[in-house]
This record gives sequence, C-alpha cells and structure tokens, in this order.
Amino acid sequence: MAACLKNPIRAKKKNPNLFSFLLVFSFITISCISSQKKEMASSSETIVLFYLKKGPETPLFLEPDTWLPIASSVLTGAPIDSTDKTEFVTRWQKLFKFAGIPEPGVISRDPIRVLTEEETAQLGELLFKAEADISDGLPHAYQVIIKREDPIRPGLRIRRTVFYIRNRADGLILEFSEIGQVLDFQTPYSFREWTLVPVSKPDPSTRNSIYLPEIRPEGLDFLSPLPGQAEETNRICVKTGFWTSQILKDTASEPKKFPKSVEDRLKTLKELLDKKLISKPEYEKKKAEILKDL
Repeated sequence: MAACLKNPIRAKKKNPNLFSFLLVFSFITISCISSQKKEMASSSETIVLFYLKKGPETPLFLEPDTWLPIASSVLTGAPIDSTDKTEFVTRWQKLFKFAGIPEPGVISRDPIRVLTEEETAQLGELLFKAEADISDGLPHAYQVIIKREDPIRPGLRIRRTVFYIRNRADGLILEFSEIGQVLDFQTPYSFREWTLVPVSKPDPSTRNSIYLPEIRPEGLDFLSPLPGQAEETNRICVKTGFWTSQILKDTASEPKKFPKSVEDRLKTLKELLDKKLISKPEYEKKKAEILKDL
C-alpha cells in the first residue's frame, strides 16, 4: 500500500495545443486539396482544359481574388477577337520555346521542351476557344492536363503533365504540378482515368521544376517568392511585355576584342596610305601618335 502511495499512477495531461494544431492542420489540408469543381473547357485527344471558376471552395494558392481574363494578358490588353487566333497561338509557342526542363549534368542555353511544337499549337488553340466560349464573361483559371502515349506500352502507359494557368495584374502565372509523370494501367485506360486529377496545390519539388535559359526575352521569370520564402522553380510569371519583346542580346557569345599591338596598328596605317585612303601628312601624324605608346 505504501509503495502504491509513493509511486502513484498519474493521468496523462491533455496537450492544450493539440486541438489548435489539428484545426490548423485541417485548414492547411483543405487549402491544398479542395473540393473545387471543374468544368470541361475544351479538349483534344491529348490535351484537356478545365475551367476553374471562382467560388468559396477555390483553393487559396490560386488567388481567385486576383483573376483577370487570360486573353487580356496574352493579347497585351486587347479583347479576344476571331482575327487574333493566329497571333494568340504564336505567342504561346514563343513561351514554350523558352520555358522547358533542365537536362541533368548538361549545361545548355536551350531548354528541353516541356511541350512539343504541335502540343503548344494545340494548347494555344484550345485556350483561345475556351476564352471565347466563356458565357458569363468572368475571368477563369485553368487546369491543363496533357498526355503522351508510351510507344512501348500504348494504351497502358502514358506520361502526364499537369499545370495551372491564371492571370493577374502583374502577369500570367503558370504553376506546374506534374511534368512527364509516368502512369501505368493494368487495362487500356479511359478518358476519365487519365484526366482524373484533383485540384491541389502543386509540390514545388525538383521533379516539377521549369528551366528558364539565361538568354531569353524580357518579362519571363520565376514567380517572385514572398518575403522569407525560397524561390519555387515550378512557378513562372509571364509579364505582358514578354509577348512582344525581343530576345536579349547574347553578349557572352560575342568574340572578345583585344587591343591591337603597335606593329599591327602601323601595318594597318600603312595599308590605308597605300590604298590612298589617307594622305601622307595624316599618315605621319598618326604614325607619331602610335609610336608614343612604345
């Protein structure tokens, strides 16, 4: 009895912060994986675009309060018009010429393409159609799903790329959640199986990273992180000026100009005299100036 009194069994105290932690965890989970409803916008055999409409269930990472029409950025402020389709598609092709994926262990100015030229042209056409078909005129965001058939296991294996597109005042935002993700199926897959992707905050891991070459048009950069946060290379920002800007001059590829020696300068000067491009007095004057450098 005495022993029991000396070493009483104490009930474990409940952690007062546990409930608060669970609430915060639940909030973060709901913010990252939401019940956002999707609506088919446009599609082809390999590309599907879903409308994401602004609503109470829209996840926070999409910043729904900042949305602007996609076309207003790509067409540099102009409203969408049927005559602008070619220009709209061309500008998307330009974007994916400079936004690619890095090749491990290889230093290259040109990125490996995320999308082929054909895929990019299809994407531009589908986006143009989707923007033109918006009935209420309100800005939407998009979830884009692209598949590539595996030539070895057709119908049973694909590589899937998934990203989100939204437009805000400082530019168009593209956020990648899958790049070339391999998916295997036991039986021939259906349309629903390869397009069944929940709307969730993308993982900013290296497997979803985008590579932007140093030499590129102005206005294409990674999305600026919030203060205290690291840069996430799966998110890019395309400012309005990018669509019409020219490629920056590649100063690194220009041959360096080394100063000529005195001998070379005198030789050049004599050639000018022999060709009667300068007079004898001019020759003598310039020769004296060159010899002063000795």
